[in-house]
Amino acid sequence: MHTVDDPVTRRAFLTISGLGAISFGLPEDAAAQVHVSKETEQMNARIVTEFCESFAKRDVAKATSFLAEKCTYRPSQTAPPVTGRDAVAERIKRIMMDRGGIDFKVLKTVTLGPIVVNQRDDIPKEPRTINGRTISNFHVAGGVFFVDDGKIVEWTDYFFL
Repeated sequence: MHTVDDPVTRRAFLTISGLGAISFGLPEDAAAQVHVSKETEQMNARIVTEFCESFAKRDVAKATSFLAEKCTYRPSQTAPPVTGRDAVAERIKRIMMDRGGIDFKVLKTVTLGPIVVNQRDDIPKEPRTINGRTISNFHVAGGVFFVDDGKIVEWTDYFFL
């Protein structure tokens, strides 16, 4: 019976061999660039948390300060993207100011390198009517944020009514 003291995982094999980067159509050295330190992950989570907290305070300036110049926002998995910092900032302003605003109650946050995923309840100050249904709480199964260099580059919310 042969045992291996230092087994190579599939991820390590693909990274070392460059096959992981090639299989995704990335430059061969891209696999070496995906490592994000624990400190950076914590900073990314903090950025997203503060961004979400700014909605309850209706602080448009603070929320938009976290956005990258070329950011993209998809309000749901089926909605077309809003692109560019100014367009996303305008959408955020409408969300915050419409009928008293909305609170983002973050229930759980997970960081995976530059990706921050939060599960949250978006609670409008006044209930909304969508497709004939009155909604007082939007449960966001996954708010997915891509953070790069301290700024939110992409944001998509996945939820079900």
